[in-house]
Amino acid sequence: MAEIKMSYIFIEKQKHESKTMREILLEIIDNTVETRDDEFLKVDNVDASYRIIQKKNSKRCFLEMTSKERVTRSIPALQKIDKALFTSNQQRYYHSIRDYDGISENFCKKLYPKYAEFERKLRSLVLFILTKAYGSNWRTETVSEEMLSVLQEKAHGNVSLNETLENMDLVTLEKYLFEQRHVDYPNIINEQLSPKCLEKLKKEEICAIIEKMRPTSLWERHFEKFGSQESWMKKIDDVHSTRNKVAHQKTISVEEFTTINKKLNSVNRDLTNAIEGIREENFTEYGVVDILGSFATIAGKLVKNIVGSQAFKDVVIGFNAKVQEMLKPMTAVYKSSVADALNSVGKAYANMNLGITQSEMIKSMNAMAE
Repeated sequence: MAEIKMSYIFIEKQKHESKTMREILLEIIDNTVETRDDEFLKVDNVDASYRIIQKKNSKRCFLEMTSKERVTRSIPALQKIDKALFTSNQQRYYHSIRDYDGISENFCKKLYPKYAEFERKLRSLVLFILTKAYGSNWRTETVSEEMLSVLQEKAHGNVSLNETLENMDLVTLEKYLFEQRHVDYPNIINEQLSPKCLEKLKKEEICAIIEKMRPTSLWERHFEKFGSQESWMKKIDDVHSTRNKVAHQKTISVEEFTTINKKLNSVNRDLTNAIEGIREENFTEYGVVDILGSFATIAGKLVKNIVGSQAFKDVVIGFNAKVQEMLKPMTAVYKSSVADALNSVGKAYANMNLGITQSEMIKSMNAMAE
């Protein structure tokens, strides 16, 4: 359980004929809650402590409410009173200001880690793709001198290769990814597509040069396999609206929290899938041949349980040998979940009538071995 606290400062707008501001506020609360005594109130079956303070003849009044029940119950209960205070027709007598917004604080605490995850994973995806495309030259090839100069100015010194993306705020990172690159058309036309060059170039080479002249963005050149630029720009833009509120602990409504929470979960999931996909593609050695190797190994072990035919055994052993030859110079067979699944299926079939003749099976296995 977490403590949710809400506190307010009320400033007199105009004096009531017979009631103090404290009495006005207590009347609004009494019309909202189920029960109330001098220290506690109950609203929607949720208990909260409260205190309301006003010095004699003062034009200011202070109200504080605290609930220590479950957050999912405390927030709606405290919001009910909050709404009453800000929508009452008695507001003509006072100005209301939230002094401490524990509801928004709770929302910010939940959203902040997701924004941190979003920015870190976005940088991670960029690095995976650009280091594959350009190697150690990725910054030279993709970061303009102007942008690098700005980053170094903000960092008050040189920015290392490792720190390049870290020194980009989200706005700069978006510009880096989505802004169309500058194309030096006169230089390309005069040097690469000059009449002299055109005489020597083949059609495919000319087309390649023309394609390079298209003012594409970094995303369009290297990231399109993970989704269109338009769709990713929208995803990132959608989570912008609440980001500053979270970073600076501002008021966030329940509706805002619910909406942005779903969007952050979605974009972080998409980033995770993209990162995992390109990491496996770039840094792991296994592939279809590894799965075949696992299958061949399993098949060799299970052959005695499947059928007693020596001819069938010979085919499987031959298949196993061919795949193992394909796997060289790998030092071990990759034990994937696919291999585990094949193992389970093989054991299940070991006790079943396969329903096909040995000659058909031998023919199929021979084809696979080839």
